[in-house]
Amino acid sequence: MKLSRNTFLVLALLFCCLSAAFAAESEPPAAQTVTTQTERGLIDWSQNYIEATGMAVAPKGTSGAQARALARRGAIVDLQRNLLEFLIGVQIDARTTMNDFMAEDRVRSEVNGAIRNIELLKGEWDGEAYTVAGRIKLAELRVIVAPSIPIDRTVAAIVVEERKPQPASAAPRTSGRYTGLVIDARHLNLVPSMTFRVFDESGRAVYGMEFVDQASFLQSGLCSYFNNINYARGDSHVATNPISARAVRLGTGNVDIVIPNSSAAAVRGSSYDFRRAGKVIIVMK
Repeated sequence: MKLSRNTFLVLALLFCCLSAAFAAESEPPAAQTVTTQTERGLIDWSQNYIEATGMAVAPKGTSGAQARALARRGAIVDLQRNLLEFLIGVQIDARTTMNDFMAEDRVRSEVNGAIRNIELLKGEWDGEAYTVAGRIKLAELRVIVAPSIPIDRTVAAIVVEERKPQPASAAPRTSGRYTGLVIDARHLNLVPSMTFRVFDESGRAVYGMEFVDQASFLQSGLCSYFNNINYARGDSHVATNPISARAVRLGTGNVDIVIPNSSAAAVRGSSYDFRRAGKVIIVMK
């Protein structure tokens, strides 16, 4: 009887261990976001927002509800100022930041308008100072800067030609039907940016603003950034058959990316042009 009981306990323990291991393997990997942070705020490239905080103390001689209201107003002004100062350093492409784009009156005016209509997240009043957090979605910024982002006309012409209906006699694409592209750049010092370009090893463009439809770019951007390769490969944005490419090196400003010629050929040969919908994920450290 004693032996039977011990055997039962051992088997039960083994079953629990195997069940826990199976559950751990079956759970999807956690998404780990990519952020850029300064003392003024942060940009979450994975969740597509820019966030900052503001703080102000109540003016001397005020108290109660009046002190709280005036401190809150001052905190929102501080928040807006911090957001603007953070925004001017946001990378738009390999050569320019938002500060360069704001030299244009239209962009400057629309950015200021977006900051005035910031989404307030939470506020705290401790009796002396008011602290508030706020957020701007990257989609709002994409709408503002998209008309000013330079387009490579030569590449754009090639894309237009590629998308023309092919005659029935034309040779079909042969690399298969891929549903997205996952670029592993964890081994490189990649700088995330609102726009970028992907090239093959001979310098031919594989992906960028010229390849994506405007509506897709405005809604979701050129890509999603994550730092978990397993999550990226299984993400619904590129599922169910993405091309996996390990970046060869970085280009201008550590923003543009070079991928192997074999991966570039698979992208170009896919029977489904996933680039139009921006179905690209970049994995970085």
